Amino acid sequence: MIPNDIYRTFIETGNAKAEAYYAYQQLDSQTKSILAQLTLAAKHSDQASSMAEATQIALATDQFTNHLRDVSAARLAFDLADVKYKATDALFQAQRTLEASERAANRSAT
Repeated sequence: MIPNDIYRTFIETGNAKAEAYYAYQQLDSQTKSILAQLTLAAKHSDQASSMAEATQIALATDQFTNHLRDVSAARLAFDLADVKYKATDALFQAQRTLEASERAANRSAT
């Protein structure tokens, strides 16, 4: 277990996790604004007689469903990056435990 390699791996997986989370948050935070814009567009284009109907039209648009698909994809990327980071941590902890056990066994053997 080389400390520089461990540090580098944690930095890489941590940065990937942070970047994926940022991308997800950026998309997710735009959802209400996009829905509002599409709702107002539907209302002003005389497609809808009420705001409730305009909202339903907005929810059914390709633009909104594509946005939701993008949000879901970004969330998946974040979740996968999180799994990789946690797996890196688990591997490090397991290696550390193994080395500590080996040191203890070597002390007992002498």
